Amino acid sequence: IVDDDAPIRKVLTEVLSMEGYPIETATNGQEALDILARSSRSLIVLLDITMPVKSGREVMIELNARPSDRAKHKILFVSAIDRLAANRDVKADGEIAKPFDMAKLLDKLAAVAGAMS
Repeated sequence: IVDDDAPIRKVLTEVLSMEGYPIETATNGQEALDILARSSRSLIVLLDITMPVKSGREVMIELNARPSDRAKHKILFVSAIDRLAANRDVKADGEIAKPFDMAKLLDKLAAVAGAMS
């Protein structure tokens, strides 16, 4: 979960943990890149677009420039509709609009996790 909004990180962490997902959090894009670089397993990343230090867009540009790292992870943009629309030129594996419906988010995560198996 990569989001600079602490309440969103907290809610997502609680709900996804109860669903059995192992969770790591980051408050900005650089922290996310650091986590991805040291991870030996494939991860699903819920990535906000607008953040300090490095935006979600900048994270995607860096990951897309490293095909082996990009192929390993699934990235879902999580942001307001207008920000999602403005960043569709940067390829993520999906998107979830804020404010999000938790049931839809869980369905999307289950589908992505199933595709990774």
